[in-house]
Amino acid sequence: MARLLLKEEQQKLDHEFSELTGLPPIVLMEQAASGLSGMIESLLDSFEPRDENDFDVLFVAGPGRNGGDGWASARQLMAQGYEVIVYDAAKDFETSGDVFLNKSAYRRLGGKIVTERDELQNRLPLIVVDALFGTGFDASKPLSDRAKAALSLMADLKEKDICVVACDIPSGVDANTGYAVYEAVKADFTGTFGRKKVGLVTHPGLLYAGEVMEFPISMSDEFVEHALERERYVCQLDADSASDKRKDHAPDGHKGQFGRVMLIGGAEGMTGALILAARAAEKMGVGYTMLRAPEAQLPIIASAVPSALLSSVPEEGMETKRDLPEPDVIAIGSGAGKDPWVKKAINHLLRQPMPIIIDADGLNALSRMMGAYDILKERYEKGLPPAVLTPHPGEFLRLAPESSMLLSKDRAEAARELAQRTGSIIVLKGMATVVAMPDGDVYINSTGNVGLAKGGSGDVLTGMIAGLAAQMDSIFDAVKRAVYLHGLVADIASEKYLSETVITPEDLIATIGEALLC
Repeated sequence: MARLLLKEEQQKLDHEFSELTGLPPIVLMEQAASGLSGMIESLLDSFEPRDENDFDVLFVAGPGRNGGDGWASARQLMAQGYEVIVYDAAKDFETSGDVFLNKSAYRRLGGKIVTERDELQNRLPLIVVDALFGTGFDASKPLSDRAKAALSLMADLKEKDICVVACDIPSGVDANTGYAVYEAVKADFTGTFGRKKVGLVTHPGLLYAGEVMEFPISMSDEFVEHALERERYVCQLDADSASDKRKDHAPDGHKGQFGRVMLIGGAEGMTGALILAARAAEKMGVGYTMLRAPEAQLPIIASAVPSALLSSVPEEGMETKRDLPEPDVIAIGSGAGKDPWVKKAINHLLRQPMPIIIDADGLNALSRMMGAYDILKERYEKGLPPAVLTPHPGEFLRLAPESSMLLSKDRAEAARELAQRTGSIIVLKGMATVVAMPDGDVYINSTGNVGLAKGGSGDVLTGMIAGLAAQMDSIFDAVKRAVYLHGLVADIASEKYLSETVITPEDLIATIGEALLC
């Protein structure tokens, strides 16, 4: 399981490791530095020989333990014969403990140190290593002039196409939230220690991390889980954590064994949304696809999805309709519009026993319902499957306008808070989609690209969730699997069509089969 860490959790692991093994913390620092050094050596081996006036590696070292990792790595690389220079960004700070020991060791072995950029005499490194802040960065504190100078130096080198390697996490990125200050420098590679930090995989931090290499530093999964238990669980959504838990389709199986999905929406001018959701659900292998839409739109829908069973939405004054088989899962909202029947339908559906997915116009209707949070929470507390809400940021703010500031700073925590308040599964769409469970667990998706930024992509996701939910015992597993696959089909399609920007929702649906083979 790809568990992600807060900086406080990594600090706890470091402490627990020393307590358990009796080894001093400097051992972990040495291991972290060794992982970083090996990564840098591999990069240097792949580069063209440097110009005579240039050198191999420039470390930008800060005053904390991140700087200590940098000093240790600089010493190790120097011992391997590389020309290394350390820019001491902490010359005005009194270092102590393990950081002081590694800084002193580097100096005593003859390592070159500069404190001003002019001392580099216009020489350029092949690699610049960002060991300024790491997880110790605190966005609430103003940057010192010395820190600004160090970040400016790295930014200038980055503009000269110098490779930037971040030590643990790019400086200026919050390890817990991914929030990044303006001065943060985008790394090409990040070597992170123990486990990946939340800020490396959530937006916008992932835009600064580049390719991330993980160095466990002697910490097994068993040790991590035992030390941290489940106080605040955040996991990267990948092939392992979003594995396919559907029952195999037996060779002699029939459609009645593979689930029944009902999708509701498709108002005038928006039938395409319902059609996309239906096609996606069918591609996930569901046995029956049933569509409910305003009667005038049914001919259009029938011609586009001839395999579906159709029914019109209830007429004014009707509570519900029973003209289709009982569904295993219901999704409402794709192109539903603003008619009063949408709110009435949601109010009714949330009291039904099967999984309910609410998207798009369904979410907008939910945001206008009095006591919506209470209805959702009551559903969960009764032991019914939690409702699945799939908002993009705008819809999220309509559901939880009081969370505006939190959403801008910490997407994962905003989604978690709404999930717990409503007893629902929240799928907060966008780059690095967040899936928050009502028990507080959070998953951050590792797949997807900007090709998903088109109208209709969300409807495809709704259909995929519904299709899987009808075939799986757990709505939690169905949502995780669908979100992961939704991003994966976009990644596969971008390779297939040689571009992210050309991908359409129809391309996503056409690529589902290839994603299911991965």
